[in-house]
Amino acid sequence: MGADLSSGDLARATGNTVRTIRFYEEERLLTPAVVSDGGHRRYTEDDLERLRLITDLRELGLSLCEIRTILDLRNECHNAAEFAIRFQQVLAGHLEEAQRRLDRLRRVKKEFADAIESIQRRLSSEGIQQCACAVADAVGAPRIVRVLARRQGCCCGHGSPDGSPGPDAKLS
Repeated sequence: MGADLSSGDLARATGNTVRTIRFYEEERLLTPAVVSDGGHRRYTEDDLERLRLITDLRELGLSLCEIRTILDLRNECHNAAEFAIRFQQVLAGHLEEAQRRLDRLRRVKKEFADAIESIQRRLSSEGIQQCACAVADAVGAPRIVRVLARRQGCCCGHGSPDGSPGPDAKLS
């Protein structure tokens, strides 16, 4: 297998920057297959696959130390059984955490969809002239709408806890 890929090729293929690839090299997570006398780094398809794994693990929220532990699973394993045991020990906890993250992401995704629907419903029934605070006060407004649409001290009175106009309210 030839080292036909440049740092730029890896960056384009994974959505990383060349600087990120260099950083992973400095952290000993990725090693170029060949470094020329002029300092040009060349990588193999296996290196690209390793970088894709690193990128996915980072996306899951794993620290560089945790990624290094995963990438070093095979070290000091003398046979398939030892590797299988280490693999299971290291990845079992990450699998549980990934499931918790997925559950949170699904919950937030649903909240986003509900929020968009809630805002659209409110706008179509009452129009766009009302203050954004009123959207937060709609019955059943999702948490994200309540948190983001209210403004403390808003002159409409919706943004303050007691419904009274805030200190910035204009008196007529």
